[in-house]
Amino acid sequence: MRLENWSITCSADPYRPPERQTRQLRGEVYGHPRRPDGEHIRTSSIVSAGGGTVTTRNSVYTLGEPDPKFVEWCRENGHHVPTSEEPIKVR
Repeated sequence: MRLENWSITCSADPYRPPERQTRQLRGEVYGHPRRPDGEHIRTSSIVSAGGGTVTTRNSVYTLGEPDPKFVEWCRENGHHVPTSEEPIKVR
């Protein structure tokens, strides 16, 4: 499966302490067995990432182009800016 126009988001559970917050991806999915191409999804929690591939709790995704607004936000806020060599960093 491939994600296009993607961004990283954190869980929105106000009762979960910061150290227990999880990260997910949001974006348009292609090649999903149960979703139409281009549908906007939120993935399960990110488990690992390497190169342009991200493994979540339930699936493996190849990353396409990130959301330009996400890239801009990363630049403005001093966060890792996605590149083709290193799309995301997972702590």
